[in-house]
Amino acid sequence: MIQKIETRFPKWAQAVLELQLASYAVEAKLINFDDLPPLKDTVETIQQSDEIFYGFFVRETLAGAISYERQHQTVHICRMMVHPDYFRRGIASSLIQFICDLENDATEITVTTGTNNAPAIHLYKRHGFKEVGKIEVASGIYITKFSKRLAM
Repeated sequence: MIQKIETRFPKWAQAVLELQLASYAVEAKLINFDDLPPLKDTVETIQQSDEIFYGFFVRETLAGAISYERQHQTVHICRMMVHPDYFRRGIASSLIQFICDLENDATEITVTTGTNNAPAIHLYKRHGFKEVGKIEVASGIYITKFSKRLAM
């Protein structure tokens, strides 16, 4: 169901890109901002990323994915994406819990999302993330940063 994705291989980078474009197009609409960096990625930029990717598969289909980076004791979720055809099936929750379990020796997990992305904010709060700040990324467009302390 959840497995590591080796994005250095073009086939997997392409699959991640297709999922990402579908998923982040929904966020762009929710926050009324079409200039989201994930919508500008290419197969090559995904292949060059140092992020660690895991995918949630439904049969052979990549239905969701998460990527993250780890620095010392902090894990930062860089991308959280679920294909719109698979919304509201617990995929994002499964991916978050998977990373929390996998990186259980970290002390903190952080993530950002569009301040007007109510479904994502609800998801992170439901998983114990607390709002720690807002950043204006374009005129009138804000992202909210969340943090979750992990038990050691």
